[in-house]
Amino acid sequence: MSASNLKSTGFGDAGEPWAPGEWPLLLRRWLRNPIAVAELAPTSRWVAEAVSAKLELDRPGAVIELGAGTGSLTRGLLAAGCPPQRLVAIELDPEFAALLRRRFPRISVIAGDAGKLAELLAPIGVARAATVVSSLPIRWFPHEVQTAILRGSLDLLGPGGSFYQLTNMRGSPLHWLDPGVKAEPVCWVLRNFLPIKIWRYRRSTSSP
Repeated sequence: MSASNLKSTGFGDAGEPWAPGEWPLLLRRWLRNPIAVAELAPTSRWVAEAVSAKLELDRPGAVIELGAGTGSLTRGLLAAGCPPQRLVAIELDPEFAALLRRRFPRISVIAGDAGKLAELLAPIGVARAATVVSSLPIRWFPHEVQTAILRGSLDLLGPGGSFYQLTNMRGSPLHWLDPGVKAEPVCWVLRNFLPIKIWRYRRSTSSP
């Protein structure tokens, strides 16, 4: 299925549409910790379309989503054709993780710290990623946490793999990059509650 067929709400593999109670949960979590919850509004389908076009499903391995929240981007990735058995959602908040499991029973959902990616994925046998997509509010994270997330993701991706970060910033939300890591903006999505810029990070072919 192409990204052009993506729908704003989905059923089955793409999950159930927004249900009563999900908005209050998002609002409660945002009021409790606005930095941990990146946005109060769910990600738009146009953002999901843009991300889905970058999935690189021809590469071996899982599609890893970091900071899946209530699943608005998750739903879009599935509706755009990402096989549910390849999608792994990482979410630190246990209530959000429980919601994701209910909404998307065919994907893998892990409640844990994205800075310990290899450790989280080892129990389910995932040692390689095709693509990593992050909705984390990573610009607010300490240097060492940013580095752990990006380095761990690039290790899983291997040569030629791409880490995609969604941000409301015009510039790169990651300011500390290992030598040999290249950053480039790939898309600017205006049709969202707050416009989203998608950045891609990759290791150069000569990097270890």
